[in-house]
Amino acid sequence: MTPEQIRESHNRQIEKIRNRQDLSDQAKQVAMARAHESTVTRLNAAYQADRQQYTDRRTTLEKRLFGNKELTGTDALSARDARERAATYTHPDEAHAAYQRAQRDGDRDMMRALGSWAADQAAMPILGDAWRPLVETHAAATPGYAQNLEELRNLQDPNQFGNTTYATPAVPQELGRMSPQQVSRLADSDLTIYGNDAPEAA
Repeated sequence: MTPEQIRESHNRQIEKIRNRQDLSDQAKQVAMARAHESTVTRLNAAYQADRQQYTDRRTTLEKRLFGNKELTGTDALSARDARERAATYTHPDEAHAAYQRAQRDGDRDMMRALGSWAADQAAMPILGDAWRPLVETHAAATPGYAQNLEELRNLQDPNQFGNTTYATPAVPQELGRMSPQQVSRLADSDLTIYGNDAPEAA
């Protein structure tokens, strides 16, 4: 289920509990607390799964765009040296000029290193904008990778500031101003409540 579907299911369950005539006010509170805690758990699980999927996909795309294949011996040393040299460039224009020289010389290690360095810098707020042309240049110089770059840019980080996708529903009004800890303690009470919309105590 999507986070939105989880919240919708939660709202329906709370409403069913609210309308049950066979439950005391205390039983309704306990049932609602358990429903709320279950929803929090499910939303957290959805967030963790989406976050892992995002991280895995981002890693895959970055390796395709900027990574080296498994290297050994002198090849590995050359790639490491290229990464160290690329990291010395602090101005995007100088890095771009170095990239053009590497491209002219057929130095793929340096091209990948500069492309990777530029991508890291481009990820910075505001200041990163100046590095994006180099990232695009590297993607254009690597056959078939422009599409990967576009996908990388469009990936949505679940942990992005202001993202309300995984927001927890408000505590039901029947629980008053209980803190999350108080809701958890209420949900853990040993009161048994029967019915599909009111999970029993564990």
